[in-house]
Amino acid sequence: MEGGMERPFVYVNMAMSADGKITSIRREEPRFTSKQDKKRMDKLRAEADALLIGAGTLRHDDPRQDVRDPEMKAYRRSLGKPDLLLNVVVTASAKIDPQSKLFDPAKAEGRIVATVEDAPEENLRRLAEVAEIWTLGRGRVDIPLLLSRLKARGIERLLVEGGGDMNWSFVEHDVIDEIYVTIAPTIFGGRDAPTPIEGKGLTMESRRPLRLVSAEVVEGEIFCRYAFVR
Repeated sequence: MEGGMERPFVYVNMAMSADGKITSIRREEPRFTSKQDKKRMDKLRAEADALLIGAGTLRHDDPRQDVRDPEMKAYRRSLGKPDLLLNVVVTASAKIDPQSKLFDPAKAEGRIVATVEDAPEENLRRLAEVAEIWTLGRGRVDIPLLLSRLKARGIERLLVEGGGDMNWSFVEHDVIDEIYVTIAPTIFGGRDAPTPIEGKGLTMESRRPLRLVSAEVVEGEIFCRYAFVR
């Protein structure tokens, strides 16, 4: 825990091509992994109390933020968790569409927009009609403070699903416990195609070491689970 901070267990799940891209240069909706990968994604969601994404992922993909697979829904119930997850989106500008799937009242246990104190008031007013608004810091969302508040809210396990800049914010503060990476047998290329973790990046000296917990090959896809070493 950063500085003894109370926070949830944080795990990241991403799928990438063999050349390390999470989508194409056009930033299209990622549709390059198998049904097996989607089921594994649902298993990770089933084990979470809350699911977090960045505003960029919301704008580009507007993904559903629930558990879809019937078997994984049953698995979630067996864990004693409510059918739906708490959904969290992080955005400094608060410039997101209140009509997006994220705010569908039938698809989430609740919705939180984590933003900043200096976000435009008009944007905040629109979003306050569909979600709780948490203002955390100025300029950039204060990730440690967000985690502390989620823990106080009763969130024990937080699943982060990107995108790359959002994932970097968690790496930057060293608050990730595990990362799951699906490596798909395909290639996108493109110097500007997004990758699982972006942001400013680390030096060779400051790089974060990982420990491989497991790796499984299923029909050409590699499912890797890593723990962050501290």
